[in-house]
Amino acid sequence: MTEKVFLEANKALIAENYNDAIDKYESILNNGYESTELYYNLGNAYFRAEYIGKSIWAYSNALEISPRNSDIAHNLSIANTRIVDRIEMPKSFIFITIYRYIKSIMTTNEWILFGSFLIFIKSIHFSGMKLGLYLVKMYKMTSTVLISLIMIVHIFAMDSYIDKQRKNSAIVISNNVNAYSGPFYGDNSKLFQINEGIKVNISNQQEDWTEIILIDGKKGWIPSETIWLVK
Repeated sequence: MTEKVFLEANKALIAENYNDAIDKYESILNNGYESTELYYNLGNAYFRAEYIGKSIWAYSNALEISPRNSDIAHNLSIANTRIVDRIEMPKSFIFITIYRYIKSIMTTNEWILFGSFLIFIKSIHFSGMKLGLYLVKMYKMTSTVLISLIMIVHIFAMDSYIDKQRKNSAIVISNNVNAYSGPFYGDNSKLFQINEGIKVNISNQQEDWTEIILIDGKKGWIPSETIWLVK
């Protein structure tokens, strides 16, 4: 049934019946099914229907599942250019930028599997030394390289895991959203205004309100219905 609805949604997308496609894709999500293709196609439908914030949300979820997918990254970058009040990320040291890039190449599970694979290779390497397959000098040199790689990979795996556990981000899906100093309405408590597509971090929630933090450090409370959580 899910596959049938997905194919129908794809046909609606090709026929430019974007809202129909969106309804069908969303019904699949509501049934608990997720995939890279589903989020990607839903993002395309949202984007073409001019729901920029929702398209960024869908592309972001697709990229979480498949971080090396260049098509998703490309479409996400295009959607981000449509944000009305884009907030520029503060510049980081080149070392931090490179580190974050390398960490993003693989998912948390892939880093863990890669680290496990290297440990397996190291055990075979050690067994080879015990069987006299290597010269002592060669063994020490290759062993140092392998141990260094294992440590580096496990650092990326651990950091990726910790980052994933504490990550609590969302995408603003509405325009002209006012942020307040507390979980209530009032002209005197209005702090700033944001538009759809902005990615925020969530620091607190209270009933129908969510406290958000922007990448430039601004903090405020907005109605929970104006944001969608990134998976």
